[in-house]
Amino acid sequence: MSKTDKTLLWMVLGLLGMALFLGLGAVWLNIERMDLAYDLRKMEQSLGRKEDLAAKLTVERNNLVSPYRLKKLAGQLGLGVAAPGQIRRIASQ
Repeated sequence: MSKTDKTLLWMVLGLLGMALFLGLGAVWLNIERMDLAYDLRKMEQSLGRKEDLAAKLTVERNNLVSPYRLKKLAGQLGLGVAAPGQIRRIASQ
């Protein structure tokens, strides 16, 4: 083998090694991208469920503290408007 043949052989082997390295890197990056996409989808679904729950809880809270419901509940419990002198105010320290 002549010196040029050896040089050409090393260049070809180097290029093949680099191509293999770049190919494996591309595959690894694609796997990482898919993992990130999967995690992102799970987080979006979780966020959606939490937003739905927050909306339902807001509606429930609004129903529980509605003036109509509180007035009806106070009537059932025999409660009414406070008479003068029944309310005491305590100064904060």
